Amino acid sequence: MRKPVQIAIPQPCHEKWDEMTPTDKGRFCAACQKNVTDFTKASDREITNVFNTEKNLCGRFSPSQLNRNLIVPKEKSTAWTAIAAGVISFITLGVHKATAQETVKTEQTENTKSYETLGILTGVVRDKNDVLPDVTIINKTNNETTVSLLSGDYEILADKGDIVEFYLDGYITQTVTVKSSPHKNIKLKKDKNYNEQEQKTGSFVITGTVNDETGPLPSANIVIKGTSISTQADINGNYSIEVKKGDILEFLYVGYTTKEITVNNLSEINITMTSAIIGLGAIEVRRSFFGRVFHSIGNFFR
Repeated sequence: MRKPVQIAIPQPCHEKWDEMTPTDKGRFCAACQKNVTDFTKASDREITNVFNTEKNLCGRFSPSQLNRNLIVPKEKSTAWTAIAAGVISFITLGVHKATAQETVKTEQTENTKSYETLGILTGVVRDKNDVLPDVTIINKTNNETTVSLLSGDYEILADKGDIVEFYLDGYITQTVTVKSSPHKNIKLKKDKNYNEQEQKTGSFVITGTVNDETGPLPSANIVIKGTSISTQADINGNYSIEVKKGDILEFLYVGYTTKEITVNNLSEINITMTSAIIGLGAIEVRRSFFGRVFHSIGNFFR
Protein backbone atom coordinates (compact mmCIF):
# COMPACT_ATOMS: atom_id res chain seq x y z
CA MET A 1 0.00 0.00 0.00
CA ARG A 2 1.41 3.37 -1.02
CA LYS A 3 1.91 5.70 1.95
CA PRO A 4 1.22 9.44 1.63
CA VAL A 5 4.10 11.88 1.63
CA GLN A 6 4.27 15.63 2.13
CA ILE A 7 6.58 18.29 0.74
CA ALA A 8 8.03 20.79 3.23
CA ILE A 9 10.71 23.47 3.11
CA PRO A 10 12.02 23.85 6.68
CA GLN A 11 14.52 26.61 5.78
CA PRO A 12 13.12 28.75 2.92
CA CYS A 13 15.66 30.40 0.63
CA HIS A 14 15.57 34.20 0.63
CA GLU A 15 17.15 34.68 -2.79
CA LYS A 16 14.94 36.47 -5.33
CA TRP A 17 13.48 34.17 -7.99
CA ASP A 18 13.30 36.97 -10.58
CA GLU A 19 17.05 37.57 -10.29
CA MET A 20 18.03 33.93 -10.93
CA THR A 21 19.17 32.72 -14.35
CA PRO A 22 16.39 30.93 -16.34
CA THR A 23 16.93 27.23 -17.16
CA ASP A 24 14.85 24.55 -18.90
CA LYS A 25 13.21 23.34 -15.67
CA GLY A 26 13.40 26.45 -13.52
CA ARG A 27 16.27 28.75 -12.59
CA PHE A 28 19.90 28.66 -11.46
CA CYS A 29 20.74 30.29 -8.13
CA ALA A 30 24.17 31.91 -8.29
CA ALA A 31 24.29 32.35 -4.50
CA CYS A 32 23.72 28.64 -3.79
CA GLN A 33 25.20 27.37 -7.06
CA LYS A 34 22.18 25.08 -7.46
CA ASN A 35 19.43 24.48 -9.99
CA VAL A 36 16.00 25.33 -8.57
CA THR A 37 13.17 23.34 -10.18
CA ASP A 38 9.86 25.15 -10.73
CA PHE A 39 7.08 22.82 -9.49
CA THR A 40 4.32 25.47 -9.30
CA LYS A 41 2.54 24.07 -12.39
CA ALA A 42 3.35 20.39 -11.71
CA SER A 43 0.78 17.78 -10.67
CA ASP A 44 1.21 15.64 -7.54
CA ARG A 45 2.13 12.68 -9.75
CA GLU A 46 4.81 14.69 -11.59
CA ILE A 47 6.27 15.90 -8.27
CA THR A 48 6.34 12.35 -6.91
CA ASN A 49 8.01 10.98 -10.06
CA VAL A 50 10.79 13.59 -9.80
CA PHE A 51 11.44 12.76 -6.14
CA ASN A 52 11.60 9.06 -6.91
CA THR A 53 14.46 9.66 -9.36
CA GLU A 54 16.32 12.65 -7.90
CA LYS A 55 17.43 13.53 -4.39
CA ASN A 56 18.65 16.70 -2.65
CA LEU A 57 16.48 18.95 -4.78
CA CYS A 58 15.85 22.65 -4.47
CA GLY A 59 12.41 23.67 -5.69
CA ARG A 60 9.81 26.41 -6.00
CA PHE A 61 6.25 25.61 -4.89
CA SER A 62 2.95 27.40 -4.42
CA PRO A 63 1.56 27.44 -0.84
CA SER A 64 -1.19 24.95 -1.77
CA GLN A 65 1.41 22.29 -2.66
CA LEU A 66 3.20 22.30 0.72
CA ASN A 67 2.49 20.49 3.99
CA ARG A 68 -0.27 18.26 2.66
CA ASN A 69 -0.44 14.67 1.44
CA LEU A 70 0.40 14.37 -2.24
CA ILE A 71 -2.48 12.71 -4.09
CA VAL A 72 -1.35 10.19 -6.71
CA PRO A 73 -4.15 7.94 -8.07
CA LYS A 74 -3.18 4.28 -8.35
CA GLU A 75 -2.49 3.22 -11.92
CA LYS A 76 -4.21 0.17 -13.35
CA SER A 77 -2.01 -2.89 -13.84
CA THR A 78 -0.54 -3.65 -17.24
CA ALA A 79 -2.26 -7.05 -17.29
CA TRP A 80 -5.69 -5.53 -16.70
CA THR A 81 -5.03 -2.94 -19.39
CA ALA A 82 -4.09 -5.68 -21.86
CA ILE A 83 -7.24 -7.69 -21.11
CA ALA A 84 -9.44 -4.61 -21.49
CA ALA A 85 -7.74 -3.73 -24.78
CA GLY A 86 -8.33 -7.27 -26.06
CA VAL A 87 -12.04 -7.18 -25.22
CA ILE A 88 -12.47 -3.79 -26.85
CA SER A 89 -10.60 -4.97 -29.96
CA PHE A 90 -12.86 -8.04 -30.24
CA ILE A 91 -16.01 -5.92 -29.98
CA THR A 92 -14.63 -3.36 -32.43
CA LEU A 93 -13.77 -6.10 -34.93
CA GLY A 94 -17.39 -7.30 -34.92
CA VAL A 95 -18.73 -3.80 -35.44
CA HIS A 96 -16.22 -3.20 -38.24
CA LYS A 97 -17.38 -6.33 -40.11
CA ALA A 98 -21.00 -5.24 -39.82
CA THR A 99 -20.37 -1.79 -41.22
CA ALA A 100 -17.63 -2.51 -43.75
CA GLN A 101 -20.06 -2.30 -46.70
CA GLU A 102 -21.32 1.19 -45.79
CA THR A 103 -20.15 4.23 -47.75
CA VAL A 104 -17.54 6.14 -45.81
CA LYS A 105 -18.49 9.75 -45.23
CA THR A 106 -15.77 12.35 -45.47
CA GLU A 107 -15.87 15.79 -43.95
CA GLN A 108 -13.45 18.60 -44.64
CA THR A 109 -12.47 20.62 -41.61
CA GLU A 110 -10.64 23.90 -41.40
CA ASN A 111 -7.04 23.56 -40.35
CA THR A 112 -6.61 25.74 -37.27
CA LYS A 113 -3.09 26.67 -36.34
CA SER A 114 -2.34 26.18 -32.66
CA TYR A 115 -1.69 29.30 -30.61
CA GLU A 116 1.94 29.46 -29.54
CA THR A 117 2.23 30.43 -25.90
CA LEU A 118 5.44 32.13 -24.84
CA GLY A 119 4.55 32.42 -21.15
CA ILE A 120 7.09 35.06 -20.09
CA LEU A 121 8.58 37.98 -22.02
CA THR A 122 11.96 39.24 -20.76
CA GLY A 123 14.44 41.90 -21.77
CA VAL A 124 16.20 45.14 -20.82
CA VAL A 125 14.84 48.70 -21.07
CA ARG A 126 17.33 51.49 -21.78
CA ASP A 127 17.67 54.86 -23.45
CA LYS A 128 20.50 56.17 -25.60
CA ASN A 129 22.98 56.29 -22.72
CA ASP A 130 22.02 53.87 -19.95
CA VAL A 131 19.54 51.33 -18.57
CA LEU A 132 16.17 52.61 -17.32
CA PRO A 133 14.73 51.43 -13.98
CA ASP A 134 11.10 51.95 -12.86
CA VAL A 135 9.68 51.81 -16.38
CA THR A 136 6.00 50.90 -16.17
CA ILE A 137 5.31 47.88 -18.39
CA ILE A 138 1.71 46.95 -19.15
CA ASN A 139 0.44 43.98 -21.13
CA LYS A 140 -2.64 45.58 -22.71
CA THR A 141 -3.98 42.15 -23.65
CA ASN A 142 -4.06 40.41 -20.25
CA ASN A 143 -3.72 43.52 -17.97
CA GLU A 144 -0.48 42.22 -16.41
CA THR A 145 1.62 45.10 -15.03
CA THR A 146 5.22 45.29 -13.81
CA VAL A 147 8.19 47.70 -13.62
CA SER A 148 11.80 47.37 -14.75
CA LEU A 149 14.49 46.70 -12.12
CA LEU A 150 17.49 48.91 -11.28
CA SER A 151 19.43 46.95 -13.90
CA GLY A 152 16.76 47.76 -16.51
CA ASP A 153 15.72 44.11 -16.68
CA TYR A 154 12.04 43.26 -16.85
CA GLU A 155 9.86 40.15 -16.91
CA ILE A 156 6.15 40.01 -17.70
CA LEU A 157 3.57 37.36 -18.55
CA ALA A 158 2.91 37.57 -22.30
CA ASP A 159 1.76 35.35 -25.16
CA LYS A 160 2.46 35.62 -28.86
CA GLY A 161 0.38 38.46 -30.29
CA ASP A 162 -0.05 40.33 -26.99
CA ILE A 163 0.35 44.13 -27.00
CA VAL A 164 2.87 45.37 -24.40
CA GLU A 165 3.35 49.06 -23.54
CA PHE A 166 6.47 50.66 -21.99
CA TYR A 167 5.97 54.01 -20.21
CA LEU A 168 8.29 56.37 -18.32
CA ASP A 169 7.92 60.10 -17.61
CA GLY A 170 9.95 62.17 -20.03
CA TYR A 171 10.11 59.44 -22.66
CA ILE A 172 7.96 58.53 -25.64
CA THR A 173 5.73 55.58 -24.78
CA GLN A 174 6.64 52.52 -26.87
CA THR A 175 4.18 49.78 -27.77
CA VAL A 176 5.29 46.40 -29.13
CA THR A 177 3.55 43.25 -30.32
CA VAL A 178 5.03 40.06 -28.89
CA LYS A 179 6.66 37.98 -31.62
CA SER A 180 7.98 34.42 -31.62
CA SER A 181 11.00 35.27 -29.46
CA PRO A 182 10.45 35.39 -25.65
CA HIS A 183 13.14 38.08 -25.31
CA LYS A 184 12.77 41.75 -26.33
CA ASN A 185 15.13 44.61 -25.48
CA ILE A 186 13.49 48.04 -25.52
CA LYS A 187 15.09 51.42 -26.27
CA LEU A 188 13.04 54.46 -25.23
CA LYS A 189 13.54 57.91 -26.75
CA LYS A 190 13.40 61.20 -24.88
CA ASP A 191 10.19 63.16 -25.38
CA LYS A 192 11.29 66.61 -26.63
CA ASN A 193 7.86 68.06 -25.82
CA TYR A 194 7.98 66.89 -22.20
CA ASN A 195 7.88 69.65 -19.60
CA GLU A 196 7.98 68.27 -16.08
CA GLN A 197 6.53 71.47 -14.58
CA GLU A 198 3.43 71.05 -16.70
CA GLN A 199 2.79 67.46 -15.60
CA LYS A 200 0.19 66.55 -13.01
CA THR A 201 1.27 67.60 -9.53
CA GLY A 202 -2.13 67.67 -7.78
CA SER A 203 -4.50 64.89 -6.77
CA PHE A 204 -6.37 62.82 -9.34
CA VAL A 205 -8.33 59.55 -9.37
CA ILE A 206 -6.97 56.25 -10.61
CA THR A 207 -9.34 53.41 -11.48
CA GLY A 208 -8.73 49.83 -12.52
CA THR A 209 -9.39 46.15 -11.90
CA VAL A 210 -7.61 43.62 -9.67
CA ASN A 211 -7.60 40.04 -11.01
CA ASP A 212 -5.74 36.79 -10.71
CA GLU A 213 -5.31 34.19 -13.46
CA THR A 214 -8.94 33.04 -13.12
CA GLY A 215 -10.86 36.30 -12.66
CA PRO A 216 -11.63 39.27 -10.35
CA LEU A 217 -10.37 39.45 -6.75
CA PRO A 218 -13.16 41.03 -4.65
CA SER A 219 -12.05 42.90 -1.51
CA ALA A 220 -8.42 43.18 -2.64
CA ASN A 221 -6.75 45.99 -0.69
CA ILE A 222 -5.21 48.95 -2.48
CA VAL A 223 -3.03 51.13 -0.21
CA ILE A 224 -0.97 54.27 -0.81
CA LYS A 225 2.33 53.11 0.66
CA GLY A 226 3.41 54.96 3.79
CA THR A 227 -0.07 56.39 4.44
CA SER A 228 -3.37 55.28 5.94
CA ILE A 229 -5.19 55.97 2.65
CA SER A 230 -6.66 52.79 1.20
CA THR A 231 -9.61 51.28 -0.59
CA GLN A 232 -10.96 47.85 -1.50
CA ALA A 233 -11.95 46.32 -4.82
CA ASP A 234 -15.67 45.61 -5.27
CA ILE A 235 -17.23 42.24 -6.12
CA ASN A 236 -16.06 42.60 -9.74
CA GLY A 237 -12.50 43.51 -8.74
CA ASN A 238 -12.97 47.19 -9.68
CA TYR A 239 -11.45 49.96 -7.58
CA SER A 240 -10.83 53.72 -7.56
CA ILE A 241 -8.52 55.77 -5.36
CA GLU A 242 -7.38 59.38 -5.22
CA VAL A 243 -3.61 59.71 -5.59
CA LYS A 244 -0.80 62.10 -6.42
CA LYS A 245 1.90 61.62 -8.98
CA GLY A 246 4.80 59.74 -7.39
CA ASP A 247 2.64 57.85 -4.89
CA ILE A 248 3.31 54.13 -4.62
CA LEU A 249 0.22 51.92 -4.78
CA GLU A 250 0.38 48.59 -2.96
CA PHE A 251 -2.01 45.84 -4.08
CA LEU A 252 -2.54 43.25 -1.34
CA TYR A 253 -4.57 40.05 -1.12
CA VAL A 254 -4.14 37.15 1.31
CA GLY A 255 -2.16 34.32 -0.29
CA TYR A 256 -0.91 36.49 -3.16
CA THR A 257 2.34 38.35 -3.77
CA THR A 258 2.06 42.07 -3.00
CA LYS A 259 2.49 44.31 -6.03
CA GLU A 260 3.78 47.89 -5.98
CA ILE A 261 3.18 50.39 -8.78
CA THR A 262 4.49 53.97 -8.85
CA VAL A 263 1.81 56.44 -9.94
CA ASN A 264 2.59 58.38 -13.11
CA ASN A 265 0.15 60.08 -15.48
CA LEU A 266 -1.89 56.96 -16.17
CA SER A 267 -5.48 57.21 -14.95
CA GLU A 268 -6.13 53.46 -15.22
CA ILE A 269 -4.03 50.67 -13.73
CA ASN A 270 -5.19 47.06 -14.06
CA ILE A 271 -3.40 44.47 -11.95
CA THR A 272 -3.06 40.69 -12.20
CA MET A 273 -2.03 39.15 -8.87
CA THR A 274 -0.03 35.92 -8.62
CA SER A 275 -0.12 33.34 -5.82
CA ALA A 276 2.54 33.89 -3.20
CA ILE A 277 5.39 31.44 -3.75
CA ILE A 278 6.67 30.66 -0.25
CA GLY A 279 8.27 27.33 -1.12
CA LEU A 280 11.76 28.17 -2.38
CA GLY A 281 14.70 26.21 -1.07
CA ALA A 282 15.98 22.76 -0.12
CA ILE A 283 13.09 20.29 -0.02
CA GLU A 284 12.21 17.86 2.74
CA VAL A 285 9.93 14.86 2.10
CA ARG A 286 7.88 14.13 5.20
CA ARG A 287 6.24 10.76 5.89
CA SER A 288 4.08 9.45 8.72
CA PHE A 289 5.73 7.01 11.20
CA PHE A 290 4.49 3.95 9.31
CA GLY A 291 5.24 5.66 6.03
CA ARG A 292 8.89 6.07 7.07
CA VAL A 293 9.04 2.40 8.17
CA PHE A 294 7.69 1.16 4.83
CA HIS A 295 10.04 3.52 2.97
CA SER A 296 13.05 2.16 4.88
CA ILE A 297 12.03 -1.45 4.20
CA GLY A 298 11.60 -0.60 0.54
CA ASN A 299 15.11 0.90 0.39
CA PHE A 300 16.53 -2.25 2.01
CA PHE A 301 15.26 -4.47 -0.82
CA ARG A 302 16.36 -2.12 -3.65
